[in-house]
Amino acid sequence: MGSVFKQKVTRRLPKGAEIVEQDGKRWAEWKDRRTGKMRQAPLNGQNAKRLGIVVTMKTFYAKYRDGDGIVRTESTGCKSRERALRVLADLESRAEKVRSGVLSSRDLEVADHQHTPLPEHIEDYLDYLAKKPGKGGRQRTSAAHLDNVRRGLIEITRACRFKTLRDLDRDAVIDWARRTLLSGVLGKGSRAAGKADKEGDGPGKTPAPRTINSKLIAITAFGNWLIDQGRLNKNPFARLKKLDESDDIRRNRRALTAEEYTRLLRVARCRPLAEMGRQTVRLPPGERKPKSRATWRKLPLTLDTIEAATEKARRVSQADVVDLKEAEGWERALVYEAMLTTGLRKGELASLTVADLDLEATPPVVNIRAGNAKNGRRAKIPLRPDVADHLREWLAAKRERAARSGGRLSATDRLFYVPKGLIRIFDRDLEVAGIPKIDERGRQLDVHAMRTTFNSQLAAAGVDPRTSMAAMRVSSLDLVLKTYADESLLDVSGAVNLLPAPPAPNAKLDAVSSPAAPVCVTPNVTPTSGMEGSSGDSGGTLSPRGQKVVRSEKARITREKAVIPAKEQKRAKGLEPSTSSLGS
Repeated sequence: MGSVFKQKVTRRLPKGAEIVEQDGKRWAEWKDRRTGKMRQAPLNGQNAKRLGIVVTMKTFYAKYRDGDGIVRTESTGCKSRERALRVLADLESRAEKVRSGVLSSRDLEVADHQHTPLPEHIEDYLDYLAKKPGKGGRQRTSAAHLDNVRRGLIEITRACRFKTLRDLDRDAVIDWARRTLLSGVLGKGSRAAGKADKEGDGPGKTPAPRTINSKLIAITAFGNWLIDQGRLNKNPFARLKKLDESDDIRRNRRALTAEEYTRLLRVARCRPLAEMGRQTVRLPPGERKPKSRATWRKLPLTLDTIEAATEKARRVSQADVVDLKEAEGWERALVYEAMLTTGLRKGELASLTVADLDLEATPPVVNIRAGNAKNGRRAKIPLRPDVADHLREWLAAKRERAARSGGRLSATDRLFYVPKGLIRIFDRDLEVAGIPKIDERGRQLDVHAMRTTFNSQLAAAGVDPRTSMAAMRVSSLDLVLKTYADESLLDVSGAVNLLPAPPAPNAKLDAVSSPAAPVCVTPNVTPTSGMEGSSGDSGGTLSPRGQKVVRSEKARITREKAVIPAKEQKRAKGLEPSTSSLGS
């Protein structure tokens, strides 16, 4: 039988309290700051480490034995004894149902969370994700992922009006995905889109299927976490069907051709220094800005003028500035070359250190640490011999520059300086090289398109897709065959020419294929009783070339000799045969 009581706890001695002794007990007296009344409380025992007062809690606690036979003490949250006894009766009733097998302990845990506000569950889930190790070798989940999960869960729960765990409904989420997609398809201002905006999907939004799928994945993972934590018995969002993303192409990238590849590296090597040697022209009076003292401007660089601008910059600039700008161009060209020949992403390349480069291995490799790779897996990426030679020269020059400045190149130094504005720098290099950023088909070039170039060049070289998957470090064949593939680099015409030539219209049919000389092209795989041969009437079979195959007389066994015995067999009298006899 359980009981209810008010628990006693020890608090810190109030400031300004006086210690008095009454009837052999020590008490503390002090003036309450809020009410101004005098209060008193007994002191804790003499063996306590710190002097304090003993205070009785205002609410009752319940002490009972749960369904597993363990004594529990829980707060009832009630100030009156009658209400506390009702809570105790409810706890004992639940424990009795567990002991009788009507409910399980997990059912009780789930029931305890049913009335908790849903935002509290979401915050607990986000705290779990923040402390959870990231994918592969990553130590933490990225802040961007946490922000995306938070916004996705809040948007769905608000749009579907989920308040507690009891409100979670699969059909409501499916209907939200349909309405959200419909609002994006019909566009802003339509009747269906206005209705979706009223119901919480947000005004003026045109979400794509991939965005909606990411939020469906987030709420499915949230449901799985609720099960793991004992807050739900079943995930209502399990196996949610995703929307079709085949037409949701954010950036339709193309690959660089070999000629564009060469021009890009040439411009990247020269442009930092050539910017200082651009030709200047006087501004016509009509092009001057009001209240501006500028009377001239620099002409933009082109592929034809970049060499002259580079030579001019060498003549008019100081030697240390020329060395600095040439090193910057050299490094930028190596960054492009490394991305085009290894398939490294921008962030992965920026994380490389000198120690990650192993030029003494056979073949030379660059090591990607698990924490820096997108898939969270450590990888060794082989280098072309010429690229390895370029990196050796680059490291030697870096060591020389570090020695001139009184330092040294350490193993933890970054291999390349990859600026944050590399995308903008890449666009300017494309413009100078005369390479259109967006072609006539709407396909564009950006920094990540160099990874598309790497995969497309592998396909054009005849590398099988499985090897390309390993080189690209992806787990899906669709990424190699579709996402990172540019069909314009493939020799489709040459592949068609490899097909066998069709026969001429007036060509004569081969004698082998005529009805008078049939050709046996079916292998002799008919099941037999274990004896080789054919019928006695056959004069042999034809080989696939039409030649007659002659069998030896020993190999020819007639059906009578193979099945019916030559000598008549007699049955023993007085015995009943188990089966019919061929000789009877």
